[in-house]
Amino acid sequence: MRDLRLNQKNKYRAQWEYAKGHPTVQSTPPILQIARSNTCNFHCVYCPDHRDGNTVPRFKNEGETWRQLLELIPRSDTLSFHGVSEFMLDPGFFDIVARCRDAHATLLINTNGSVCGPRHLDVLATYPGTLVMNFSLDAATPETFLRVRGWRFDRVLQNIRRYVERFESRQHRTWLSASLVITRTSLDEVTDFVRLAHELKLHHVRLCRLLEYDGLDWDIPTKAGDRFDYRDEYAQLHGDAFNRKLEEARQLAEQYQIYIEVPASGPESPNTDGAGT
Repeated sequence: MRDLRLNQKNKYRAQWEYAKGHPTVQSTPPILQIARSNTCNFHCVYCPDHRDGNTVPRFKNEGETWRQLLELIPRSDTLSFHGVSEFMLDPGFFDIVARCRDAHATLLINTNGSVCGPRHLDVLATYPGTLVMNFSLDAATPETFLRVRGWRFDRVLQNIRRYVERFESRQHRTWLSASLVITRTSLDEVTDFVRLAHELKLHHVRLCRLLEYDGLDWDIPTKAGDRFDYRDEYAQLHGDAFNRKLEEARQLAEQYQIYIEVPASGPESPNTDGAGT
């Protein structure tokens, strides 16, 4: 193992320790996601960090804690740096990506698509390793995007197209996806979302259920001028329509040859035979 990189040695040690069932380990996690902060430039209506009455303070990993986390980068095979945040806004973004580059790590980026500066394009286009980039869209139309995410849909789509075009010259594996948290508001746009991903030349569509938080119901104003009732937006409770849209999305993705992830089906109405309507 003398010629292996540190993160390769660590990954193989982690696999060996797991296979042997060691109660104590010397390896560190080969796949690591670090929430650098909870700072985001969007105020998505379904995000628990942005609900009315939220008392979770803004935070940023700094000082000794952050130094120790940075020391894990050379030992990690796959790295991402997001939570309830927009990583590409972080002042340390380029330094962190450079550390990942030096480690020859796979880099995962989950972004709302609002950031697309020339330096971001250059650094990611020339990243010397696997790059996995997901654009969290949650809508297929400007109206739904404004209601759910409170920003300009055309700006985000313009940025995605710039990334896709710039990445055409990448010499390393690139995997681009778009994700949609299905709400009652966006349920009718599920198939349009697959069409949009195809038009944007993305590889992958991720459809997700709206999380059912126990005791965390809220009703908040939206940038579209109406209100968002979290519990009323559980699209999975509209079982027949929810299941039908998932199947339509699967079929369309197969037609376009786009990889698709779909959530578990919702409950069917008691007066149906399970085939939907």
